[in-house]
Amino acid sequence: MPDSTVYHYHNPDTGDHLASLLPPDHPEMVCLQQGSHDTQTRFGILGLLAAVLWFPLGVGLCLLDRRVVCRRCGLLIDDGVCN
Repeated sequence: MPDSTVYHYHNPDTGDHLASLLPPDHPEMVCLQQGSHDTQTRFGILGLLAAVLWFPLGVGLCLLDRRVVCRRCGLLIDDGVCN
């Protein structure tokens, strides 16, 4: 069995210490080292249609049909209520 390198990280937000097999240039570890994710919000087609057809109530429905992911590591941060 090959030897694995263990990398040690420090989370700036929580102050926690983390040992991982992922290298420092891995996208998940870049997000951990910077302390935040680079988020991207996408709205579903049903939410957009509801926002247009049933304004202003539809805007609230559109917010329920959203998906937030990190651009760097691909972590799903919020899947919304409708998904």
